[in-house]
Amino acid sequence: PAVTSAAAAAAANAARSTNMIPGPPQALNLSDVHSPMKVPVPDAKRKGGGRGGRTPQRKAAPHAPPTQDYDPAALAAFGSYPPYGMAPTPYPPAAAGPCPMPPPPMPMYPMMPFMYPTMYPGMAGAQPPPPTGDSQKGRGKQGKQKDTKDKKRRGKGNKGGHSDLNCSPELLMVRNAQGNSAKTKLTLQEALPNLLEFAQDQHGSRFLQNKLDEASPEDRQLVFTGICAEDADPDAVSLAKDVSGNFVVQKLFDVGDPDQKKQLCEKLQPEIPSLSKDNYGCRVVQKAIGAVSKDLQVFLASSLQNNVADCIVNMHGNHVIQKCIEQMPPDSVSFIIHAVEHDITSLASHIYGCRVIQRLLEHCGAAQLTEMLERILVNAQALAKNQFGNYVVQHMLEHGRLQDKEAIIDIVKRNILQFSMDKHSSNVVEKCFEIATIGEHASQLEAERAQLIDAVLGVGDTTSPLCEMMTHRYGNYVVQRMMEHSRGTERERIFRTLNALPMDYRSNQHGMHIMNALQKGFREFTPDQASGS
Repeated sequence: PAVTSAAAAAAANAARSTNMIPGPPQALNLSDVHSPMKVPVPDAKRKGGGRGGRTPQRKAAPHAPPTQDYDPAALAAFGSYPPYGMAPTPYPPAAAGPCPMPPPPMPMYPMMPFMYPTMYPGMAGAQPPPPTGDSQKGRGKQGKQKDTKDKKRRGKGNKGGHSDLNCSPELLMVRNAQGNSAKTKLTLQEALPNLLEFAQDQHGSRFLQNKLDEASPEDRQLVFTGICAEDADPDAVSLAKDVSGNFVVQKLFDVGDPDQKKQLCEKLQPEIPSLSKDNYGCRVVQKAIGAVSKDLQVFLASSLQNNVADCIVNMHGNHVIQKCIEQMPPDSVSFIIHAVEHDITSLASHIYGCRVIQRLLEHCGAAQLTEMLERILVNAQALAKNQFGNYVVQHMLEHGRLQDKEAIIDIVKRNILQFSMDKHSSNVVEKCFEIATIGEHASQLEAERAQLIDAVLGVGDTTSPLCEMMTHRYGNYVVQRMMEHSRGTERERIFRTLNALPMDYRSNQHGMHIMNALQKGFREFTPDQASGS
């Protein structure tokens, strides 16, 4: 019978495992019918062996017991165990007698210092591993949340406060109540000995603000005296710059009487310039200017006269200057107007300076701003294209004099295409159409509006500015605003000019917006409306 290659390889492996004595490999006995390595192959002449036929059921040949083909005498030189590298089975039959004892185990060494005692209980010298530099590494989100809760529980989450171990018992009571005066039985008089400590704590500050609303005049006076005292540490200025204390100082301006407010203003006035540039102090100064009388406003603002320019360009100080313009009488802010006039070009194009100029245009008369308005007109063309200066020009169109508006419209009319296709100056062009239709001097600017429309429409052919504007990302908004603010015969002219343009302009991405606005806003000129009328 034939023997496959897999069967031959299996037979060779079995032969090597049974040969315990080193030497040349023995030849495979293919005549042994009981060998499990022999795989009988069905006869090709026998039916059922082909494709689709019935394969006869084979019966496994009985296994004969393995024969002992090693020499026990040859194993004596190797001891009671076979040499290394040989298969451990089969073993020679054990001699009669007592069971041999197993070899002694290997000695156990003491545990290294980095092993945990819970891993090997009972071993001496076991110590936990030393802590690493980054104890949070690998702990995951739950570990970080737990640490955050622990910090808040220890009092480190209190803004502007100290730990619970260093605070007074009264403040600790307020902290436990989260600053809610309704949950604690502590009174304002009991908190007065620790007034400054309360003011600098997040929950203590909230407690004082709630108590000051319902406090008696005597208790309020004690609070004012404690904060404005000469030996107060921290004093009112330091509290005004504190993250929690500034709210207490602002509350005092709300609940104090005129004498108490004056006392507090006298304490803050020398430090108004530094407070105005502080993140929290500027809020106190703005509250003070809005809560005191005119005389005290002038008294507080007097310390800013030499620092106006610095405050205008400061991210916090510009809010104080704007508050002065909004709350103080126009004749009291002349020092601000003079400071702006000296550097109008740079301030009008500054992110904070343009805000101050806008407030001046809103709250001051044209007679006070004559020089400033003239300087803006000289630089109107450059300011209109500036990122921040265009807001100044728009405000001048809205709040300026009639001659100022006519001058700006004339500048826009002469540069209509250039202005309309610029990101910033296109806003100025839209403002011109608006103020010439619905502004303060609209009835006197009708001629200027007609000139603007003529400048946009041109002669009505493809060389007119309208064709470039309606297909431009910014210019199409100017055309839409012109359509919105057109009146009378101007509307019919716009309708006919747009419909007469080639299809390339009307089907453009931006031109389609204009044509849709034309259909919705100029229905009186459509054929359907004309036949229905």
